[in-house]
Amino acid sequence: MRIHGLTVIAALLALATCAFALDMPATYGGPAVPAGAVQVSYEPWIEVPQYYPFTVEIDQNQPDGSVYMAAFSQTCLAQSFQQTHDNIAGAGIKLQSGIGSSDNVTIQLWTGLPNAGGTMLTSASATGTQGQWVDVYWTPVTVTPGTTYFLVFTGNTTLGISGSLSNPYPYGCVYANSGYMQFPSYDYAFRTYYETDVAIERSTWANVKTLFE
Repeated sequence: MRIHGLTVIAALLALATCAFALDMPATYGGPAVPAGAVQVSYEPWIEVPQYYPFTVEIDQNQPDGSVYMAAFSQTCLAQSFQQTHDNIAGAGIKLQSGIGSSDNVTIQLWTGLPNAGGTMLTSASATGTQGQWVDVYWTPVTVTPGTTYFLVFTGNTTLGISGSLSNPYPYGCVYANSGYMQFPSYDYAFRTYYETDVAIERSTWANVKTLFE
């Protein structure tokens, strides 16, 4: 019996969809996580507003938040960075303890500074709480490893961002105040994420076949 090529493709895609739809196991003694939730390195399971069939891990990480770096009310807040992997699926910042309470935080990804010809590639928002990390996630965006990109922080005026004055991150720096003033030896406490799985809808047929080999 001859099986039509399109039938085989449809069957493989259906199988892949089923594989992604399996419930993920509970961790840290908590309940089972809905299918498609994002697993983040160094953190318990984090459930994001929209579920995507991929997992993410930290790519860039500058965790030093020992000083109060900037208030959102200063405006024009940004951090330059260089991604190691070829995509970016989200980002986070450490909010300054004791400044504000909870408020909306928006993180945008730009090719350059907004006032210097940059283009915004994507954006996402989440509710952040003072003294804690706030992470946002988006559909993974393809980037060029080793190229400078910018995270722009907006969304509220009550919170602040922590960071370091000792230049802990060598691949970027802080921008703040009207006109995106550069502070070369300062860094916000920030992190970026990359997608670790191959998304079926964004893959070539050759990539799909490797999932079943």
